[in-house]
Amino acid sequence: MASVDGLITGMSTTDMIAQLMKVEAAPQTALKTKISTATKVVTAYQNVNTKMASIATAAKALNDPGIWTTMKATSSSEAAVVSAGPDGATGTLTFSINRLAVAQQDTFLTGAVSSVNNADTSPVMSDATFDIKLKDGSVATLTPANKSLQAVVAAINGEKDAPYKAAAVLVAPGQYSLQLTAKESGVAAGAALDLLGGPTGLNLGGPARVVPVDAEITVTSPTGNPLDDFPVTSGSNNFTDVMPGVTITATKKTEVGSPVTVTLAPDGEGMATKIQALVDSANAALTEIAAQSKIKSGAVAAGALAGDSAMRKLSQDILGAIGSGAAGLGTNGAAGSFSEVGVGVNQYGKLTFDKTTFIKTYETDPDKARKYFNEYTPKAGGIVNDKFDPGYDTAVGLASKLQTVSLIATEGVVNPEFPTLPREGILQGLIQRRNDNIRGLNNQVSEWDVRLESRKAALQKQYSNLEVAMGKMQQQSSWLASQLASL
Repeated sequence: MASVDGLITGMSTTDMIAQLMKVEAAPQTALKTKISTATKVVTAYQNVNTKMASIATAAKALNDPGIWTTMKATSSSEAAVVSAGPDGATGTLTFSINRLAVAQQDTFLTGAVSSVNNADTSPVMSDATFDIKLKDGSVATLTPANKSLQAVVAAINGEKDAPYKAAAVLVAPGQYSLQLTAKESGVAAGAALDLLGGPTGLNLGGPARVVPVDAEITVTSPTGNPLDDFPVTSGSNNFTDVMPGVTITATKKTEVGSPVTVTLAPDGEGMATKIQALVDSANAALTEIAAQSKIKSGAVAAGALAGDSAMRKLSQDILGAIGSGAAGLGTNGAAGSFSEVGVGVNQYGKLTFDKTTFIKTYETDPDKARKYFNEYTPKAGGIVNDKFDPGYDTAVGLASKLQTVSLIATEGVVNPEFPTLPREGILQGLIQRRNDNIRGLNNQVSEWDVRLESRKAALQKQYSNLEVAMGKMQQQSSWLASQLASL
């Protein structure tokens, strides 16, 4: 229900109380401003922390010892597809593909039927079940939906351990029959299938057979003498033992005089992609730090972390990891420059990466290139598994250095003197302390809410009492005036 105040005094006591409460609430307003500012600072720290954590992720990929032994296999022809495994060694192999592997295939021509799905007019079995032998030699009894060819095909293909795949094929105009194709190609697989035999309990007669064939390549001898060339066969189109660490998959026969050359070499392109990711993550962190710590310039507002010494330190640490070089990798044991592997710093204070320079060094001396990124000096107490431990080990390579910088800033590293203490990164600590401060300020704001509510109630009572007192005085004044008028 609406109320009208100040009827006696003529004052708007509600407005007056509101104005007085603004004055009373000034300390609380100041606290809320502090909370807003502190929250912006925490958000800024969190943004920088996210970018710094990305550096560690990219660096760890390069600090994995196994990644530097990755090889890349290439083929000079679409007649062969190649892939490299972990145990490959640099080299080349030239060969011709004479033939592809063929799987044994049986087609039951004498038992053809006129319909694939009519079990009444074109049944292919007499009983409700039939048997097949599985790969392990055991017998499986299959019960198709009906006696049609289509139902038999579905039943065979529904048995995952069957040694062959079934299909209903057209063998003559209007005539269909069962075709069984071995799941594995080659002569040995065909011989194993012969031992198992075909289905029993079907009215299909004997099969016409496509004889299985092994795939064959002829490897060109390193001597260059054609008489020294030698054949290699495989039950499938995959050859895994011709070139160590390489799987060759033949896809078609080669033309005479057009052999395939497979090359196995260090995967420079793949490694360059990982290095670019490290450079990009470092630059993203530098950009974020600069944005959050920029000073006010004209109409451009200052960043939330302007003047923050921790931000200056982070930028210096990132750039310093490059500027100080790689200890012991240069001439006569001096520090080596990361420009040897294509990494530098431009005039804008950002990292650069020359992929061509890196790949040249990597292909010439893979171990040298590796050291410039994941080399470190191990120290007692660290991880005993050939992996870099920033808490103990001394970083030498760029990835090791940047991983250390990142972890010190974010999640923290083990303190060798007190290894059981919990880790805490610089940014993690700053965020935690700021959040603790914000919680304290919020508690003060809540306390002020209670205090201000009490003060408002007191003012409302005070002005209400004033209205009552003024009303009484007005009544007295009117009485006196009437008395004087009657004299």
